[in-house]
Amino acid sequence: MHHLFPGGFTPSSPTIRRQPGGGRSRHRPASEPRRRRGSGDGGDRRRLCDLAMLAAAAAFSVPVAELTAESRRASDVAFARQSAMYLAHVAFGLSYSDIGRAFGRDRTTAAHACRLVEDRRDDPVIDAALDILEAACASARGSLPAQAMGLIQATRQVRS
Repeated sequence: MHHLFPGGFTPSSPTIRRQPGGGRSRHRPASEPRRRRGSGDGGDRRRLCDLAMLAAAAAFSVPVAELTAESRRASDVAFARQSAMYLAHVAFGLSYSDIGRAFGRDRTTAAHACRLVEDRRDDPVIDAALDILEAACASARGSLPAQAMGLIQATRQVRS
């Protein structure tokens, strides 16, 4: 058999399965359902993101629903959302993937948001505000008040 690539790889190599549409996959067959990584409950991570959203929305005077809106928003809303993502990562230690999922964005967007907020911490006013928000989030981490959860659930139902 003629090898098209160095090292003996050919498109019909047994390590690569052809999919019905002609594509190749080294992973699960299309008929198998996707499995989520990790055995922990994503609800706790989601609640921590919700807490970061509430803190950022209150600090920047932005409605909570705007932080998870699907379309782009004004720069003040975008910075509030980026700050909430930053708080979720720094104050709660959540991964970019978890943060992106909670905000309806990609993990790379969450990473970009954290870099932008970190760069803006050179401004003493923003740095002081974020210090206060981090301390507030850290102290509230143990329990998310039931009233706050009700507020978050209500805003999600309005958006739907």
